[in-house]
Amino acid sequence: MKTSAIFLFCVTLLLSGCGIFATTPVETQLPTVPVAPLEKLQADIDAALQDALFTAASIGIKIVAAETGEVIYGKNIDKLHHPASTMKLITAATALAKLGADYRFETTLSVDALVDTQVVGNLYLKGRADPGLKPRDVVKLADALFQAGVKSIQGDIVVDETYLDFVREGPGWMWDDKPLQLSALAIREIEPNTAAASRAVACGNLLKSVLTQKGIAVSGKVDHGTVPPTARAVAMHTSLPLADILRLMNKPSDNWIAELLFKTIGAEVKGEPGTWQKGRQVINEFLAEISGETASHRLVDGCGLSRYNLLNAELLTDLLVYMYGNFELMPEYLASLPIAGVDGTLKNRMKGMYAEKVLRAKTGTLSGVSALAGYTVTADGEVFAFGILISHYVGSAAHAREIQDKIGNYLTGFSRYFADKD
Repeated sequence: MKTSAIFLFCVTLLLSGCGIFATTPVETQLPTVPVAPLEKLQADIDAALQDALFTAASIGIKIVAAETGEVIYGKNIDKLHHPASTMKLITAATALAKLGADYRFETTLSVDALVDTQVVGNLYLKGRADPGLKPRDVVKLADALFQAGVKSIQGDIVVDETYLDFVREGPGWMWDDKPLQLSALAIREIEPNTAAASRAVACGNLLKSVLTQKGIAVSGKVDHGTVPPTARAVAMHTSLPLADILRLMNKPSDNWIAELLFKTIGAEVKGEPGTWQKGRQVINEFLAEISGETASHRLVDGCGLSRYNLLNAELLTDLLVYMYGNFELMPEYLASLPIAGVDGTLKNRMKGMYAEKVLRAKTGTLSGVSALAGYTVTADGEVFAFGILISHYVGSAAHAREIQDKIGNYLTGFSRYFADKD
């Protein structure tokens, strides 16, 4: 038995050596070439843009290192898209540059003459496009008259809205967009009594009612007009500083503020009355200042409602890089933007991602249009400026936003020195 076992073992060895019972050889794995982190980031973004959404939809994207100008990623950077509310990035930047962070809107109360306790002649209420004017502000103006001992107004209450033109709706706005009915003298919450009336007259009616409640008799009516140069100012309401107003505009994406600001830029730089044409001129001149001869674009309103607006990802990132490098303007500009997972139009986006509480950007949405543009800080502390414009799709913007969020998360988690955290 022992001899037989030894014989069989030897036969087995012999046969296996001949290959009859050969086992599968262990494959030697070739050494993999490590992928550079930047190449990995670019490949991840490429993969995200292979989504079925882009079978029909269009994409324009550019990502730039804000401090060095290095292009991190680009695709279709020259293709024109509707910016939607990312247009507010341009309006805000121009306003800061041309008006200053401390600029305030004024609403004034003036009289022809004040004799003892009587306003002899008219009482004038003039607006200068304050987008945040509230009923309580008109009450305070009336209080100033009451505190001055005024008992009666012998003339009319004249409302002056000539700081801006009388075009109420923006160029290229869709008929089914909620009408803003812009005026230099307006309280957003108070609509005109009739279709023929204006927001300015509604403000005048409020003033008259408050004065009457305070026991000040008003002999005349409320009517349109202008403040004569001889009139004497008796009270003034000033708005919040522009830096605060920009936060109220950009975080919730407020169209009312954006349009009044757009026209105000025109009035302050090109002269009264403020118009969309003048605002457009100032913005185009500003864009030319920051980047020389800018790429082909068309910008006609301040909030992005108009379908006439067209720009590309390159123009957006040029603006963002410029603003990041402007020490005087950058703090207020950045502070106005929604923060991912925290507030504004990004409050419910990118939660649980690297981008949460880090990425700051302006959203933009129209039917078939979704955009995201702003800044994020990478894992290495590097600031990236980015613009992502998606358009020409049908249905909800949810899927387009998911892709934007994914890219924003890639950027925030990126490190030039370490492998992807995932």
